[in-house]
Amino acid sequence: MKTKLNMKKVIAVLALALTSSFTFAQDVPSSSSLSLGADFQSRYIWRGQNLGGDASSIQPSIEYATGKFTFGTWGAFSTSPVIEGMILSDDDSYSTLNKSYAQEIDTYVTYAPTESLSFVLTDYHNPSSETSFLQYNSHILELGATYTKGAFGLSVFANVAGNADKIGDTQAYSSYVELSYSKKVGDIDFGAHAGAVIFDRATSPWYSTDGSGFINLGLTAAKEIKITDSFSLPVNAALTVNPESDNVYLTFGFSL
Repeated sequence: MKTKLNMKKVIAVLALALTSSFTFAQDVPSSSSLSLGADFQSRYIWRGQNLGGDASSIQPSIEYATGKFTFGTWGAFSTSPVIEGMILSDDDSYSTLNKSYAQEIDTYVTYAPTESLSFVLTDYHNPSSETSFLQYNSHILELGATYTKGAFGLSVFANVAGNADKIGDTQAYSSYVELSYSKKVGDIDFGAHAGAVIFDRATSPWYSTDGSGFINLGLTAAKEIKITDSFSLPVNAALTVNPESDNVYLTFGFSL
C-alpha cells in the first residue's frame, strides 16, 4: 500500500484541502449537503494497521449527502517518504532499500434506511506509476454494515471483489468485525472499540494475520478547542493496540 508519488501533485492537493474546508450551499438542494474538508494525523493507522510508516498523513475528503444516500471520496497522503528496508554498507552506514510516498484514494456510497442502520460500499485504490485507476488489480471493493443502539455500535465489513484479496484465482472475502462504545463526558467525546478479523485467508493477507484474531483494540478522545468566537478546531487522540502484530500506537490529529 506504499507507492511512489509526484510531490508537486501532492502539494497541490494538500494546499487545496487545507485552505478549503467549508460546506457548499450554492446549487445544492435544501435537503442535500456538499462538504469539503481535511484531517491531519500524526500516523495513518487503519483498523490496527500502520499504513503510512513513520510519516504523518494528510487526509482530504469530499462528500455529498442527499436523502438516505451519501457519496464521497477520501484520500491519505504521507507528508514524508516511507522507508521500506535498510542496507548496511561496508563502512557501517545505512542506505535506503526503497523510499516511497504512501497514498490512497477511496470512493464510497452509503445508504442509511434508518438512523440506526447503514450500509456502505467502498472502493479502495492505491495509485502508483505501475497501475492505472482503470486496472482491476489496483482495487479492492468492500461491503459493510453498521448498526447502532444507544452508545453501542456493531460493524461488519467484507471484501467482495478485487485482485489484491485472492487465494490463487479465488476471492478470499477477508472480513472484519468491530464492536464500539461511545460516551460524552463534559466536552470530550470518548470511545472504545474492539475489532477482529474472522477471515483473512488471502495469499497476501489483507489484514496481515494468520486467518483470524483481534487486530484493533483502542480508546479514542475528541473535542473542539475554541480558537476565536467564530472558529473552533476539532482535535482527536487515539491509543491503538494490535495484539496480532504486537504493536501499539498513540496518535494525534486535527480537522479543518
